[in-house]
Amino acid sequence: MVESAKYGSSDPTYLSCEKKDCRKYNKNGKCEIRTCSASVIFHVINIRTDIEFVFFAGGFHTPCVLKTTLPFKFSNPNAPLYGHLSSIDSSATSMRLTWISGDKKPQQVIYGNGKSQISQVTTFSQDDMCGSTFIPSPAQDFGWHDPGYVHTAIITGLQPSTIFNYKYGSDAVGWSDEIEFRTPPAGGSDELKFLVFGDMGKAPLDAAIEHYIQPGSLSVVKAMVEEMRNGSVDSIFHIGDISYATGFLVEWEYFLHLITPLASKVSYMTAIGNHERDYAGSGSRYVTPDSGGECGVPYETYFPMPTAAKDKPWYAIEQGSVHFTVISTEHDWTQNSEQYKWMTKDMESVDRSKTPWLIFAGHRPMYSSYNGLITVDSTFRNVVEPVLLANKVDLVLFGHVHNYERTCSIFKSECWAMPRKDENGTDTYDNGNYKAPVHAIVGMAGYSLEKFPSFVSL
Repeated sequence: MVESAKYGSSDPTYLSCEKKDCRKYNKNGKCEIRTCSASVIFHVINIRTDIEFVFFAGGFHTPCVLKTTLPFKFSNPNAPLYGHLSSIDSSATSMRLTWISGDKKPQQVIYGNGKSQISQVTTFSQDDMCGSTFIPSPAQDFGWHDPGYVHTAIITGLQPSTIFNYKYGSDAVGWSDEIEFRTPPAGGSDELKFLVFGDMGKAPLDAAIEHYIQPGSLSVVKAMVEEMRNGSVDSIFHIGDISYATGFLVEWEYFLHLITPLASKVSYMTAIGNHERDYAGSGSRYVTPDSGGECGVPYETYFPMPTAAKDKPWYAIEQGSVHFTVISTEHDWTQNSEQYKWMTKDMESVDRSKTPWLIFAGHRPMYSSYNGLITVDSTFRNVVEPVLLANKVDLVLFGHVHNYERTCSIFKSECWAMPRKDENGTDTYDNGNYKAPVHAIVGMAGYSLEKFPSFVSL
């Protein structure tokens, strides 16, 4: 299968045939057959399996293979790679580290002053992917890539808002570089500085062609790395549509490679989106082929969150003065469903003297000016929105729409309060005089931005 490709014409000397080679001479020494050559450069990461380069004509739909290279092998296919951190509870005294290796034997994370933890190892197979006789399943068929082995270890004995060093791996497969990371503030402390976005995905670093490209992802990651270097980031929340692999499994690893400068240094929390979970017959709320047959399995394996069980990807976490209630819009949220009961109980139990800010996050929005297919589900809004108002949720964060939008303090499509400009011209909301939640869409992190319509009706 083709994972990424480049046109020979991307070398400007190719079509003009500036690089010529003679392949056949006549009796008089004159060249009878000449060929033109081109050079292209690919960005390759260690995906453990052999790589071949194929020269073909005829386009992607009717390819004609002209030449194939011999397989290229990675020098260390078992190397530990793409370590990323996440919070496991609100104390900030323990963190989870997750990484990939080609070796199934347990490895270690070494941190602090010689402390260590042994990894737990898991993986998934083609049989874990979803399939259908009616729609393609890349994950189960032509998009499958062996994920190797996913290692996770809990780093314990930490202190909140503190810098630690760690490395991971083993003597047998090698070690990562030593990495510096910062724990988030504990729940109930004074301040939290976090980044939040959705729909980021990834883009090739070599301008190659892939099946799904999110052109803004590279500049967004670069900007976030700069924010982090300035000490302005305690944690990150990526709320759905994570890698856009959509059944082409190797693209998860390209995504993990992209976020490593961020996710290896601060807590990287996630929510599930339609491109991670949805597939016909899989039990997802929306019957679409959007996950390409992944059905949430790679997502939950690569990004284990503090959830109650597999395929129940909702959780709560407190950092600083904020209580985050993170749900799955792709699972059943109707009244009397397990998730509905959970979110109601969770928000009712928040101690606002400890965490005065209550933020509710998921993927699909309740409000948007964009009129695309299944952008806003009015049933979702009618069922869940009253719970937000009853529990005085301050801020509601969603992705799905590839743009930034922010509402007034809104309930049932009506503004109950408007922001005021402060001396710097910044909109401020007086939640000391609470009226209703403010909703923000933050799905602008990677995909090409949606255009706003000329007329908006909520």
